[in-house]
Amino acid sequence: MAANTIRVEGLRELQRDFRKMSKELGKDLRAELLNSAAPVADRAQQRTLGEIGNMTSHWSQMRVGVTSGSVYVVPRAKRRGGSPRPNLKPLIQSRMDQALDDKRGEVMDNMGDMLDRLADRSGF
Repeated sequence: MAANTIRVEGLRELQRDFRKMSKELGKDLRAELLNSAAPVADRAQQRTLGEIGNMTSHWSQMRVGVTSGSVYVVPRAKRRGGSPRPNLKPLIQSRMDQALDDKRGEVMDNMGDMLDRLADRSGF
C-alpha cells in the first residue's frame, strides 16, 4: 500500500454487505466511491500537466478505479516501451501524493456525505 493513502476501515465489508442487500445499492456505492476520489484525480492531473506540459497530455491524465476494499487514482497512460522521461514515474507519484494531501479533507467529507446519501436512498 502506498504511504500516502486515505484508508477506510471496513470498506470491503461495506461493499459486500451492500451487494447482499441489493445489487443496485452495490452499484450506487461504487459510483459514489468513484465520485469521492474524483477531486484527487483532477488535482493530480492539474499538478502533473504543469510539470510535463511539453509532452503529450495523455501522460498527465488520471483514472479513478474501485476494487474490493479500495479506491485508487492512477495515470491513464500505459507504459509502452521506454518512458519519454526517465524520472516520469517518481514525478507523477509525487504529484499524486501532493494532490491527495491537498484534497484529503474534501475526500473525507465526500465519504461521509456518500454514506448519508446511500442511507437515505435505502431507507435507513
